[in-house]
Amino acid sequence: MRKVISILIFALLASVAGAQTADQDLLVTMPVPPKTITRLDERCNYIIENYWKTFNPKSSFSNLDKLNKTLGTFFDVTPYATADTVHLAIDRLLEAVNKAKPDNLVTLAELAERWCYSDTSEYLSEELYFPFVEAVATNKKVKSPLKARFATQYKQILNSRVGTQLKNFEYILPDGTRVQSDSIKAPQLLIVFYDPECTDCRLAKARLSADFVLNSLIDNDILTIMALYPDEPTEEWKADAESMPKNWVVGALPNADEMFTMRVQPEIYYMDKSRRIAAKDVNVDNIMAAFRMLLESAADVNTPSETQPGEAQPAAPQN
Repeated sequence: MRKVISILIFALLASVAGAQTADQDLLVTMPVPPKTITRLDERCNYIIENYWKTFNPKSSFSNLDKLNKTLGTFFDVTPYATADTVHLAIDRLLEAVNKAKPDNLVTLAELAERWCYSDTSEYLSEELYFPFVEAVATNKKVKSPLKARFATQYKQILNSRVGTQLKNFEYILPDGTRVQSDSIKAPQLLIVFYDPECTDCRLAKARLSADFVLNSLIDNDILTIMALYPDEPTEEWKADAESMPKNWVVGALPNADEMFTMRVQPEIYYMDKSRRIAAKDVNVDNIMAAFRMLLESAADVNTPSETQPGEAQPAAPQN
């Protein structure tokens, strides 16, 4: 947090037009926004746009500590800049590294993973990380043994990004019956990936199952909550499934990691009525708030016949 505050103070106070400042711990010369740019977001955009201009992709990989700090400082600014500006800057960096030495994209992706995609990441962001993993996984010049793990991540993220159409999949009920996900007809769908031994999963189950709004939507065939165990069905899981809410769909999905990213437990996905992934990594509070708005909007209709069940869409729950 202290580092982020320092960056923001720098962005706000640095005012020498066209100037740059050197940091001995970085592999770039920090851009200084002109004093004519006064808004914080515009000043951060300026820093991001110009951040990698002095980066040398040929020599910088000899000092990984400095490279890691340089990348981390870039990520410090990204929350305050526009997404398009950030992604354009990342694309330029990746293009420069690829031109100099494609295999170094692997090192860069490993560092980006620490910052954006690991369990301890300071800036947990799939969207920030995706360009790095894509650059490795889809690059024919990168040696195959080096990119195997990133190829797997690339497939997972690509299949489960927000806006992606959910593909039909087969899951296993506790009694062993195999069912196609397309058989679920409710227009709204929540998929909750859980582990019976996960404390946070049990808390989420208790809160979601006790929520009056969610239960009302389920009873009216507007919503289905699907609780999926992302592994082979075990006797322990089958026993635990008996305690799951009776109005939920409960199953096991052994190949879940081929279709979905699961960064936390429970991992919750919301699918809209067209079965596109509208939100992921959402928390229970935001889920309940979003569906409460859905129920209230339906209640505002003058006559029940004016709106068909499931026609209204909740605002996508935020993370």
